[in-house]
Amino acid sequence: MNNEINDLKNELEKYKNKNKNLENEINKLNKIIENQKNNQIKNSNNEEIKKLKDEIKNYKEQLILKENEINKLKLQIEKNIKGKELVDINDIMVINFISTDSSVHCGIKCLPTYTFAKVEEELYQFYDDLRNTNNVFTVNARPILRFKKIKENNIHDGDIVQLIKVE
Repeated sequence: MNNEINDLKNELEKYKNKNKNLENEINKLNKIIENQKNNQIKNSNNEEIKKLKDEIKNYKEQLILKENEINKLKLQIEKNIKGKELVDINDIMVINFISTDSSVHCGIKCLPTYTFAKVEEELYQFYDDLRNTNNVFTVNARPILRFKKIKENNIHDGDIVQLIKVE
């Protein structure tokens, strides 16, 4: 009987050892599984990080393109401003043209710095048929010199310029 008990104890001990070994194996496998999960998470995180980095790169590229576009538009605006005269509204004046035969009655906006020829051209935009006639212009009974400026011809805002068609 003692032998039998010893045999059972030995067998029990074997099973305990086997059980312990199996538990160790299970723990190892669980660790492997946990490591794999962590690696998957890391890989997933790495993929997510890569996607986010790519997205940031794309946004940076778009930002650079937009900044370049803004700079081009700024340059265009500067060119447009330089190409156009900036005028104080108080400097604008109107010259009234009246022909001796009363066929022409027109006010032309201009600046004192314009040549009379420029203002005359504006008049011809309204009365194209006047281009076919020889015209003389006077203001306050004084002849106007075409290639002098409005102020040099002593023409003021609201003055009436008489148009005389020479035949």
